[in-house]
Amino acid sequence: MNWECVGEAFEKRPEWKEYGNIWAPDISKYRGTYYLYYSVSTWGGSNPGIGLATADSPEGPFEDRGKLFTLDEIGVENSIDPFFYRDGDTPYLFWGSFHGIYGVELTEAGFDVAGEPFQIAGDAFEAAHILRRDGAYYFFGSSGSCCEGMESTYRITVGRADSLNGPYTDGEGNHLLNQQGRLVVGGTEQFVAPGHNTVVTDDTGDDWLLYHAYEDPNYYHEGILRRALMTDKLVWSDDFLHVSERNPSKEVPVPTVE
Repeated sequence: MNWECVGEAFEKRPEWKEYGNIWAPDISKYRGTYYLYYSVSTWGGSNPGIGLATADSPEGPFEDRGKLFTLDEIGVENSIDPFFYRDGDTPYLFWGSFHGIYGVELTEAGFDVAGEPFQIAGDAFEAAHILRRDGAYYFFGSSGSCCEGMESTYRITVGRADSLNGPYTDGEGNHLLNQQGRLVVGGTEQFVAPGHNTVVTDDTGDDWLLYHAYEDPNYYHEGILRRALMTDKLVWSDDFLHVSERNPSKEVPVPTVE
C-alpha cells in the first residue's frame, strides 16, 4: 500500500483549552462532512477534554468547532481517545482510558452531548472501537501499557454484545467490565505492543485491522520512539474476529480498493 502525505489536519492549534497536546484523532464521514474528534491533554493531566473539527474533504484543513466536553463537565476520568459511532440515525461518542470505557448519545449535528454517559467496559481498556456485524456489536479495546517503548505490553482484545449499550462479554459469560475479552492481536519479538485500532472494510467486503506497534528500538522521532502503522486481515472464529495466529503478520495481502 502506498501512502501520500497531503498536509496537516489543522493550520493552527485549537485554542479552547489553554494547555495540552492533541492526539488520538478519530475521523468519520457524517452528514456529508468529515468529522474529526480529538483529545486535548497534557500527559496525565487533571482535566483532559475532547473537541471537534470538520472539513469538506479528508485532506482538510479542518475547521475547529471547539470543545465537546472536558473531564470536569462529563464526569469521566481520563476523557481521551474518542470514537464516533452512528447506530442507525443516532450518533454516539465512545471514549475513555483505563478508567472505564463510556458512551454518550450526541445531538443530531454531533456538536454536543444529548444524553447521559453509560459504561460498556472496565478499567483495563482504552482506545475504543465498535463494529457491527450480523446483528451483533463488537467492542475492540487496547489493554496493557502503551508507552514504555519496547517494554510495552499493549494488545487488542474484543467483546460482543446484542445491543450497542452492552453488556459486552467474551463469549463465555465474562463481562468486559471485569474481564479483558478475547485476544485479537498481541505482540511478538519483532512487533511490540500492537494497539489503538480501527477496522475498515475493503471493496470486496473483507475486514482489515489497522493499528500501531513498535518495530525498531533505534527509530526515534522528536525524542519519542516511533510506532509503525500496521494492517492485518481479520478472520472469524467462534463468532469473534481476530488476526490470523493472533500475532502481527510479517507479510499480508493488500486490501482491495477500487
